[in-house]
Amino acid sequence: MRSFVTFVICAFLVPVLSFAAEKSPAAPLLIPEPQSVTMADGTFTLTENTVIVADSVAKPAAEILANQLSNAIGYRVAVTDKSSSSNAIHLRLDASITHLGTEGYRLISSGNGVEITAPQYAGLFNGTQTLLQLFPAKVYSQRPATNVAWTIPALKIEDQPRYAWRGMMLDVARYFMDKEFVLRYLDIMAAHKLNTLHFHLTDDCGWRVEIKKYPLLTEIGGFRGEGPARQGGFYTQQDIREIVAYAKARNIEIVPEIELPAHALAAIAAYPWLSCTGKQHVVPAVHFISDDLYCAGKESTWKFLHDVMDEFCELFPSKIIHIGGDEAKFNKWKACPHCQAKIKELGLKNEKALQGWMTTQVEEYLRTKGRIILGWDEILRAGVSNTAAIMPWYDKKAAFDSASNGHPVVMALTRHTYIDTPETRDLGEVPGATWLPAVSLSDAYNWNPTPSGLTPEQEKNILGAQGCLWSDMFLHKPFLTNMAILDENRAARYLEYLTLPRAAALAEVTWTPREKQNFDDFQRRLSRQYARYTYAGWHYRLPIPSVTFTRDGGGKITATATTPVEGGTLRYTTDGAWPLAYSPVYQNPVTVEKESNFLAVAVAPDGKHISLPFIVKAADQRFAKYGEKIGEWKSRQIGNKKAKIVEFDVTGKINQAGTYEITFLYTGGTQRLDIDSVEVYLNQDLVAKDVHHGFTGGQAQNNTYTLKVDRYETGAAFKVRAAIYGDEGDDSNGVVMLKKK
Repeated sequence: MRSFVTFVICAFLVPVLSFAAEKSPAAPLLIPEPQSVTMADGTFTLTENTVIVADSVAKPAAEILANQLSNAIGYRVAVTDKSSSSNAIHLRLDASITHLGTEGYRLISSGNGVEITAPQYAGLFNGTQTLLQLFPAKVYSQRPATNVAWTIPALKIEDQPRYAWRGMMLDVARYFMDKEFVLRYLDIMAAHKLNTLHFHLTDDCGWRVEIKKYPLLTEIGGFRGEGPARQGGFYTQQDIREIVAYAKARNIEIVPEIELPAHALAAIAAYPWLSCTGKQHVVPAVHFISDDLYCAGKESTWKFLHDVMDEFCELFPSKIIHIGGDEAKFNKWKACPHCQAKIKELGLKNEKALQGWMTTQVEEYLRTKGRIILGWDEILRAGVSNTAAIMPWYDKKAAFDSASNGHPVVMALTRHTYIDTPETRDLGEVPGATWLPAVSLSDAYNWNPTPSGLTPEQEKNILGAQGCLWSDMFLHKPFLTNMAILDENRAARYLEYLTLPRAAALAEVTWTPREKQNFDDFQRRLSRQYARYTYAGWHYRLPIPSVTFTRDGGGKITATATTPVEGGTLRYTTDGAWPLAYSPVYQNPVTVEKESNFLAVAVAPDGKHISLPFIVKAADQRFAKYGEKIGEWKSRQIGNKKAKIVEFDVTGKINQAGTYEITFLYTGGTQRLDIDSVEVYLNQDLVAKDVHHGFTGGQAQNNTYTLKVDRYETGAAFKVRAAIYGDEGDDSNGVVMLKKK
């Protein structure tokens, strides 16, 4: 031990003393940005003689690091517990550096080697992920890379996370993803120092974890459809153990979710006696929020829940169990004699209070097993103890109220963390959730998980934040799902595309000190991160190129473009055609007659990842006062003197209960448009209607329709159906606008 300490002091004394040099090298492009980076002179070079030195505690992190380095450089990097005097990477626990917390680390590199020290294993693993980012991006390759100098700068990093909970929620209940994808997703999380996987395993559309006492949960609840259309799957208990162990080695805790009392239809389809009615259901093939709940008044329900929780606790060592609690509809409880008897017995006010009682009963049972519960923000309003953790997603005020009252809080607000939405609504963007606005990269980055107004003591209740990746879009858009005849794994590609790079934004929001967060600098560092994703083989959204236009005194317009990815290229067109990977390569500024003639796409180093095109969008503000456009009508597509029902998709545009105005505005054609009625449907249910005659053409009268939408469900589809026709024929054109009053 004495000789090892002597080596450490000698090996790292020189770089430590050289940190005061007048001019240091440029800081590396790291995500998340570390707390402290001090550059020094010199470099460390990985060679065939490099070894990784680690004891038994550090060995899992060392092996993971060695495997990745070996894949990229083409020869095996050995892991040993014998100290090496030169060209070695040391992983070492040091209980004395307590100021770095449970997940912090210190990384020092010099020409003699690299040392990563940390108080605990978590910090050592985090340090290895920073070390990988210090190397050229090709270090993430899964096969040997050529023409690469495997060097890193001499430096000292001291780092620790801002929040303890830095997570992602993966929904495998709506659409099943196999074990191999989950392990791959854990690798993506680990590379970003995200440390919690919220595993959404049960919902109306699927039950995904084997429960020995209730085999029908997976035999029936794990699948939907019949014959060739049957799809689904589940994880065996052995699968779960492998996933948990894989995650643990990467400093990731698996927090399972068992939804209650709602989102339980897959379980009820397997065991109908769990519901209030006992009615037999099938596992739904489309997404909707069922009003069938676990019956809170039956003892048989409680035996089932206790049995399931026993097996969950045996499979998942996490101290926290997520119990859902969101979007419960109480009409079945209101009609249930068992639930009504329980309300009367307990002296409860209503069904919402019954949910609160049910939640506290679950909490008390799990407490006997050393666990605490976490639930969506609805459980706060139902009435729970202040030891229950709250996950605000829809109710912003719930975050402040929860933290103020002593609840542990994990932030998952839709506007910043729901990455099942696309980044934009631009032409060509992948489909995504439409019930809320697009969540841009800026939205994912520019927010503070700690609500303002809390005292310093209350701020400690904010555990952190997580991104949420729901999979119900697979039920709305079947073309996103895997097809056995095509070996392309399109479902995994789609989920990764939604995750990256917004997971990088979340990682920095939850790791980096607030005062060091800067979106422009984050985007600069992303240029290297995109290259890392490319070589790792992860799918991601490549941003649109940056383009500026200049005009000289003679009116000549010049387009200057830059690529957002290191090692990438730009392809462009000047004839209005959509640029492709084989369009002309942009090398120098391009002269065009008008700005709208220039279109460009970014292409990643592998030539496979291509961005949406940069397009100059023509501004049209003629109808802005009427809200946003939800559709249009065109000649020959409307009724001819007789009403025809025309449908417009307003999912995501009707995004809460309230009163909306729909206005029809004529733009051209030989006939005016007449309107007899407008209806709003939630899924297939009529929820609002305005019946009166109006028209729009050379003149307009009563062409605005007022719809009061009292029902709203997250994730539900909304449609507008209008009875419209031309007064003397079907040659009419126009737009349909929507505005919330």
